[in-house]
Amino acid sequence: MVIGGSRDLPNRLWLSRSSDLFNFDLGTGLDDEGIEFAILSDQVNAVRAVFSGRHLQVFTSGAEWMVTGDPLTPGNVQLRWQTQIGSPPDKTVPPRDADGATLFVPRNGPELREFLFTDIEQAYQATDLATLAQHLIDVPIDQDFDISSRLFFMVMENGNMATLTIFRSEQVTAWSLQETTGSFRSVAMVGNTPYFLVSRTGGIYIEALGATLNVDSSLTGTTGTPKTTWSGLDHLEGATVTILADGAEHAVKTVNAGAIILDEPASDVQIGLAYTHKIEPLPPAIQTAQGDSQGGKLRPVSITLRLQDTAVLRLDSGRGLINVPFKGFGNALLDSPPQPFTGDKTVRALGWRRDGTKPLWRIEQSTPLPFTLLSVTTEISING
Repeated sequence: MVIGGSRDLPNRLWLSRSSDLFNFDLGTGLDDEGIEFAILSDQVNAVRAVFSGRHLQVFTSGAEWMVTGDPLTPGNVQLRWQTQIGSPPDKTVPPRDADGATLFVPRNGPELREFLFTDIEQAYQATDLATLAQHLIDVPIDQDFDISSRLFFMVMENGNMATLTIFRSEQVTAWSLQETTGSFRSVAMVGNTPYFLVSRTGGIYIEALGATLNVDSSLTGTTGTPKTTWSGLDHLEGATVTILADGAEHAVKTVNAGAIILDEPASDVQIGLAYTHKIEPLPPAIQTAQGDSQGGKLRPVSITLRLQDTAVLRLDSGRGLINVPFKGFGNALLDSPPQPFTGDKTVRALGWRRDGTKPLWRIEQSTPLPFTLLSVTTEISING
């Protein structure tokens, strides 16, 4: 067991005896006895976190260190300074492992640092993963990593949450912002399920993130006999809720006495708060024989979206948001929920764009139905 820092000795580390986690007796310095030492440099660096990675990593208020020794004993323990970034001195945001790299919050600026050992230099480096997403980071207070979905969650002091999709081997780092009715306060992984502490009107709740759920702060229910009255919604008392009944969107209702009454009976429901997802591309920058296209006239000719198990698509290609149909009328259309679509959907676009800072298209919708966007290919005409 490793303990770093105390009130009176903020720059000191204590390591317990081998196989005796609560025994820190130093003894006479034998190999299996406890270890105690201070982190000494040109300033007092208070220990903010210790992390077991490739080495014992120590994060202090002014720098990052590694503790080595093979094996780690009182006689061969070595402390080596690595980087001089520093961690927040007023709070502890736990570092997390992501495919061998330790992600930690630095003390200065809206950043997320990747503490990674490089074989060439035989030392750690701390690169910033949020260079292009600093506007999403506002005083992180908690974080955790979902390895199954490759999502790194950062809860902010303002109640929002920034989420980083990270594939280190493919050098993919993609940021997004999550906002909810209320505020996020904490995050923790339990198995493969992310749990969030969320403050809403009426209390603080523990909520799980589910891939099959299409509404926020939701409850699901099933019954053998279809019914119109569904109760158990006390946490949403007085709220206007979105309803998915038997796989189809239902008219919104207001929760009264912890219950709602549907217009038609249903045997399977999801009931909760609506949320809107928004997707926009970066402005295009295309190299041509005449130079860069930025600042010139652009006309999107067509937009091809590759979708997976998607039931609804609301797209703005220059004429405002419109619902894009997937199929025409057929025999199985009525009295059944929308069938999910998988494949490519091409939408023609009209009009020239003279502002090179605006996105060429936008997806925005709050319909509680499945939506998965895999890729987008845009055909563009430049300067006529």
